[in-house]
Amino acid sequence: MLLENKTAIITGCNRGIGKAIMDVFAKNGADIFACVRKESQDFSDVITDLAAKSRVLITPVYFDFMESEQVKTGIKTIISSKKKIDVLVNNAGIASGSFFQMTSMQELKKVFEINFFSQILFTQGISRYMSRFKNGSIINIASVSGLIGDSGTISYGSSKWRQNLAMPIFV
Repeated sequence: MLLENKTAIITGCNRGIGKAIMDVFAKNGADIFACVRKESQDFSDVITDLAAKSRVLITPVYFDFMESEQVKTGIKTIISSKKKIDVLVNNAGIASGSFFQMTSMQELKKVFEINFFSQILFTQGISRYMSRFKNGSIINIASVSGLIGDSGTISYGSSKWRQNLAMPIFV
């Protein structure tokens, strides 16, 4: 298996792309820190079932990217496991759609906090830990909306554009 004896962190794996990434990583043998915003029975059932079928360890880590103190707590939780981290997949994000003239500064700040600033904060903390092992890969999930702006996607598109540019990281 491609990821046997590897440990990955995947953010935003409650549904959609993140859930699919978690599924592929588990089926390829990776132990996973599954980062999601809040605890739910559905998510707990999904990771319990996936871990059993794939014979891997999936550890849920709950924090909200909107709150930097929670992000720091998430980092500490993962690091306290003392496991070598081989892969970080930055997938968490929030979509927002409104026309430029109608986008409030509050909404713009929220989208940037989740899609950009907290992603950097999280990656800085995890990459410092990864560098101790002189190994690791970081995968940032961005969006074509960051390159080709559609009407009504000013906050989402610009936050994903910044993410495309901001994270060339060397561990």
